[in-house]
Amino acid sequence: MKLDKLDFAVFILVGLCLAGVAIAAYISDPARQPIQVAYLYPALSSPQNVWLSDIDKPGHQQQLTFSERGVSDFDISPDGRWLVYAEHAERRGLTLRLLDIPSGNVRDLVDCAATQALCTAPVFSPNGEMLAYQRAESLGASFGLSRIWLVDMTSTSYDTIPLIGDSQIVGHSALWSGDSNMVSFYSADSTQPGILLYNLAPAADDGVQLRFIPSSYGVMGALSPNGRQVIFPDLVFRDGQFYGHLQIADLAEKEFAAFTDSQGPIDDVAAQFSPDGQTVAIARRYTDSRWTQGHQLYIRRMTAEAAEWQAIAYDADYNTSYFRWDQAGERLVLQRFPFFADPDTGVPARPEVWIHDLTTGESREIIADAYLPKWASR
Repeated sequence: MKLDKLDFAVFILVGLCLAGVAIAAYISDPARQPIQVAYLYPALSSPQNVWLSDIDKPGHQQQLTFSERGVSDFDISPDGRWLVYAEHAERRGLTLRLLDIPSGNVRDLVDCAATQALCTAPVFSPNGEMLAYQRAESLGASFGLSRIWLVDMTSTSYDTIPLIGDSQIVGHSALWSGDSNMVSFYSADSTQPGILLYNLAPAADDGVQLRFIPSSYGVMGALSPNGRQVIFPDLVFRDGQFYGHLQIADLAEKEFAAFTDSQGPIDDVAAQFSPDGQTVAIARRYTDSRWTQGHQLYIRRMTAEAAEWQAIAYDADYNTSYFRWDQAGERLVLQRFPFFADPDTGVPARPEVWIHDLTTGESREIIADAYLPKWASR
């Protein structure tokens, strides 16, 4: 059977459409997408802006924000499309702006500049539907204590409300549970400092919406992906000075205990759960013969309580205290600070962004003079 001209045209059109779909699927295959890290740059001069680097092409970076007044901090949505950043306002305060990364379009997300408020530390929920941030209102010559607020990212007007209606509940450093149902933060109430965990959808058999864990260290700590455990630093007085050690709270059992030895020769200051919750990375400095000037990175399986902590990305010439897992739990992005300036160039010591690959054991620098690194997609 012969094809007439119309049949032939349809045949060609269908073939082109199928080829287009195949090419789009090939290009959008997650395995073929570059693995990227975002960070603030430069660290030692102004203004700081958000930049992006492909971890397989160190030295090749892309500028995402172009603020003349500088960016304080930021977060990227789980799908890698949206960037929310806290920008210094023209007169006073910090405002939240939203960048559509593919198109480059920018708009105000929360106009904190209108009230001269400080709106900082944005963090997307894992499902991308909500954004938590901390907000301190102007009191004239000063600012009040910050509270945690939410933005509904699914609404066209990006509605924003306080996480908790009670204005006396203050805090900072919000974190989300893996199911996007819980927000945890550090309470800055000087009369009762500690960690607060607010459940947006309390379980029917429990009904508890707000939980409190006493802690005087001043930081939030790490919330497990399932929202059932919190690892947080606490202070211990030993040998005439204060050191940090880690405690773990079990929210289901309503109890907490030492996660690392409070009387051991250690100074532990930070922890991060892997995405599956099975492994923990910590920042540790030994105070015995293993002493280093700065904190080093160690990991251990949660179930291996008797096992030794494994050192990774170890370098006694650096301090490492800020680090984040990638979505697969195969890599960590680190903020490291060298203790010594480059004697050849005379450039002062400055923070650096590094990647550690747990599969290969390789650590490599991505960019110098940069800080606050985050994975560009999770």
